[in-house]
Amino acid sequence: MRQFVAECAPDKKGRILVEGKKTKHLISVLRCSVGDMVTVRLPSGILQPMTVAYIDDTKKTVWLQIAGEKVENSAIGVEHKGVDLWLFQFAAKPPKMDLIIRQAVECGVSTIVPVAGTFCQSGSVESAKKKSKGTDERWERIITEAREQSGSPVCTKVLPCVTLQQALVMWKKHVTKDKALAFVLYEQSEGTVSLFSALKKTKLSDVQKAALIVGAEGGISSEEMEYLKQNGVIPIHFATNILRCETAALYGIAALQNVLVEKEIWQFKE
Repeated sequence: MRQFVAECAPDKKGRILVEGKKTKHLISVLRCSVGDMVTVRLPSGILQPMTVAYIDDTKKTVWLQIAGEKVENSAIGVEHKGVDLWLFQFAAKPPKMDLIIRQAVECGVSTIVPVAGTFCQSGSVESAKKKSKGTDERWERIITEAREQSGSPVCTKVLPCVTLQQALVMWKKHVTKDKALAFVLYEQSEGTVSLFSALKKTKLSDVQKAALIVGAEGGISSEEMEYLKQNGVIPIHFATNILRCETAALYGIAALQNVLVEKEIWQFKE
């Protein structure tokens, strides 16, 4: 379902004023005209049907007016199952990072953290640092477009690029012990387990947050992998072909999300 992501809540009269580039999206992308109905995702996460009340071509502004009842919990995803999904992505080349962020948003990932790793190219790290500081609006535009195309109710955010050590400190500050899971994808089978094997002894109904750590083009160094394991991160290996980093991120998110969303349906065999 396509939606328009609003930057503010309706005023006391039930109106939202849309200006700047957001106006272009309404008129050129969604092809709205006066009287058309638009499904608007409010900052609170609620879906609100609204009508295009007025278009000022001179000022490049659009007024939206509430029309109909709000719809809560309209999308089925990890967020509505009580699980907050994070992606720690080692900084890949800029085009790949753009794709990874777009796909993570479409899947409902709430938080994306670029990580400066040993095998990351210096240019990729510098690009991730610049874009994640907010001085470059490219990732914000990608997030908004992905949410509008996919209908995601999750307000995805990208945090500043950090080192692996800082990333783990950040993760631990946001989680409660025994209510969070953290996995790292690894191309080697030695010293790793399958996703389902890693979850066998976990009471999934208690899980509130889950993190996935994915390497860049060069992967993750053995020293970094050892550090992750020492800090409680579980290395998992998918018995499939070797995946590119942008494919691995999407594949891993989908696999983990499916397990968490459908945890009440499937069960392990003894």
